Amino acid sequence: MAKRFSDTDKWKKPFIRSLQAPYKLLWLYILDDCDHAGVWQVDMEIANIKIGENLNTETALKQFGDKITVFDSGEKWFIKDFIDFQYGELNPKNRVHESVLSILKKYNLILEIKHLTSPLQGAKDKDKDKDKDNCIISSENFENFFFVKDEKIEGGCVDWFLKNQRNIFESELMKNQISKHENSIIAELNKLFPNGSLFNDYSHITNSMRKKIKDMKQSFNPTLVR
Repeated sequence: MAKRFSDTDKWKKPFIRSLQAPYKLLWLYILDDCDHAGVWQVDMEIANIKIGENLNTETALKQFGDKITVFDSGEKWFIKDFIDFQYGELNPKNRVHESVLSILKKYNLILEIKHLTSPLQGAKDKDKDKDKDNCIISSENFENFFFVKDEKIEGGCVDWFLKNQRNIFESELMKNQISKHENSIIAELNKLFPNGSLFNDYSHITNSMRKKIKDMKQSFNPTLVR
């Protein structure tokens, strides 16, 4: 069974609040039913059966507006924000990300992703930057906290983690029952991972943070440790 991140703030967002109730359900259903690149094979008949409503495609398209891209003669929909939310910046060296990029290229959806023009152009740009000063700005989303040098990630990794993997951070706090210590845990993470800490890739950052948060459970909630 595949697992995906869910935005716990979605109910506060104008887009979700603006949807008619049945189409709120449809939107959540599509987020679960689409493939790992955010492409949904349109099947309104099955959606109606599973949701228990009588929805139609025309109304759905009006409700969802520019949140989706319709292609393949209307047979497929692409959720534009899906990749940014689930993965952050795509890394071709990551197997899952490589598969996502392959699907995007297959359906000519590369230009729909904010931080991509094409994987090839991105690689060329990186090579040019390497030649200049051996330092690559990873993404404008990191707001200059984060960069890659000598093929290693360094910089404000805690800032990156909290901004791009906030759902994982909050999930780990809840799972370890230490949510009330959030500020102290962030301060401790900053001590453990100061600017200049080295990582192999984005997953390495996330896994390191998760492990340290789990380790902190003993300090912040020792009664839970057996």
